[in-house]
Amino acid sequence: MALFKKMLEILSSLVSYLVVMIGMVPFFCFLMKVLNRTEIQNKHIIQRARPPFIFCSNHVSMLDDTFVDPVVFAPRAYWDFRFIAYHTPEKKNFFKGPFFSFIMYASRCVPITRGKGVFQPGMERLIRVLKSGKIVHIYPEGTRTRSGKLGKAKIGVGRLVRETGAPVIPCYHQGLDKVLPIGHKIPKIGKKVKIYIGNIINFSEYIDMPNAPKTWQMIADKIMEAIGELRAQVESQADTTEN
Repeated sequence: MALFKKMLEILSSLVSYLVVMIGMVPFFCFLMKVLNRTEIQNKHIIQRARPPFIFCSNHVSMLDDTFVDPVVFAPRAYWDFRFIAYHTPEKKNFFKGPFFSFIMYASRCVPITRGKGVFQPGMERLIRVLKSGKIVHIYPEGTRTRSGKLGKAKIGVGRLVRETGAPVIPCYHQGLDKVLPIGHKIPKIGKKVKIYIGNIINFSEYIDMPNAPKTWQMIADKIMEAIGELRAQVESQADTTEN
């Protein structure tokens, strides 16, 4: 039985590799680096990191992870299957029909149902994914912003950290709302995108605290604070350039 599960895991990784690294990554790297102008700061933090970890970013378009992940996790993802990150798309929007559901599962998407809370099956699977040494990309805000402002973090990411002990790498990106504005389905070209990656955050001081919503919120708030600091850096550099 153990051998069968191991073979199944290897097969699943191979399918994910073919779908993501051969099918998706070259296309989206071309979209972001050639058809659009993407600047990445501190990419080495991702490339040198040791899984498991949670990659946390702000959320402005329906395809943020599809735009960001290919350019920050490659090239290491080409030889390290762990760097094909797991994602958390909303089940109703993305798991439509057998074909699209297959693509979602093959590209390591874990369906999350908005409004079902932090104990739904998708959250339990993410905990297992992190405990097995993988990477999860999640949005602490839980949903897209329509104003451009950072929202309040939800407790879900805090529960993932508290129950797995996984460190967090924060990220702030700017410009993806121009590549795929709300209401549009085809990405635009010729836009400028900035992706800022922050230092790894460890939450060892929270592990002995009660495994409860109050602790989860404290962790989530700290993550959102780090993303806010990255945003301030982006804006500060923009002001310096303009002056």
